[in-house]
Amino acid sequence: MQVRHADGRVLAAWHLLTNASATLLSAEQLASCYYWRWRIESYFKLLKSHGQELEHWQQETGAAIFRRLLMATMACMTVWHLQSDTSPAATQLKDTLIRLSGRQMKRKVPHTATALLAGLWVLLSMAEYLENHDWNDLKQLVYDAQLLFPILRCG
Repeated sequence: MQVRHADGRVLAAWHLLTNASATLLSAEQLASCYYWRWRIESYFKLLKSHGQELEHWQQETGAAIFRRLLMATMACMTVWHLQSDTSPAATQLKDTLIRLSGRQMKRKVPHTATALLAGLWVLLSMAEYLENHDWNDLKQLVYDAQLLFPILRCG
């Protein structure tokens, strides 16, 4: 299989080994199957080992598993959409999510789907908490517990 530039130059070439019959699938269809399979594998990687921990889900009913899978899928789709967005607002949000995730990025890799997903969960948890609690009450709670973080000083 080859990817060619408009002028005919070969940009990339690869060979796909398969036991699928050439009469069943064209090379383009086979490449499409591999593309989607890789997307599914990437999705399951996010579900299993990066923030979702699929193996540790404790739901006992099919409906509960479905709801959790639906929420996890929406989070993964949100992260993939954000990754492809190059607008200034998206770049700022990606930087914020990386900081919230607490993960270190390699110099040439500004963000990864797994780090963005981890940061998204922190952001959503913070947003939910602050929707229902006053910031000053949180600072007072930290102060009363004698956890004297300079950023949360009261008064």
